[in-house]
Amino acid sequence: MRKVFLIASLLFLTGTLKLTAQELIVTTPDTVKIIAPPVMDSSFYLKSILGIMSEPGDGGARVTLSQSAGMERAVNAHLQAAGSRKLNGYRVRIFFDNKQNARSRSQEVMNGFLSRYNSVRAYWNHESPFFKVTVGDFRTKSEAMRLLREISSEYPSAFVVRESINFPPL
Repeated sequence: MRKVFLIASLLFLTGTLKLTAQELIVTTPDTVKIIAPPVMDSSFYLKSILGIMSEPGDGGARVTLSQSAGMERAVNAHLQAAGSRKLNGYRVRIFFDNKQNARSRSQEVMNGFLSRYNSVRAYWNHESPFFKVTVGDFRTKSEAMRLLREISSEYPSAFVVRESINFPPL
């Protein structure tokens, strides 16, 4: 039973990886940026992996899963719980101040960042007496450093901090 599920999962993932293995290359004067493809195709958003596996594939092939009803409930419960869990990781702090206008200034900085980088999550935090804006959810410091290099011209005082992060989106 377990072997059938593992083989079906591997076959499915192999097909998915072929779709996402392409890279987008953006060229601007003096700069070439290679942007990684999305980890998950948007057509899979809010769909059950078990439901997708039982749908017919491109050639009409169908995978039949034999499992208890508790298996699907357990997978769904695990996925719902994962959204609320935190893990240790890194973020980039783009604002940190305690002046009288720090609250309004921090909200301006956060809104400005989100308007330019809408694919990166931003977090506003107040730990008395400081107002802080941190951005991103990175599992490794090198991922956070990549964003820091990208935004350093706009946010010269930004730096990487170790924090509890949300699970990065797929």
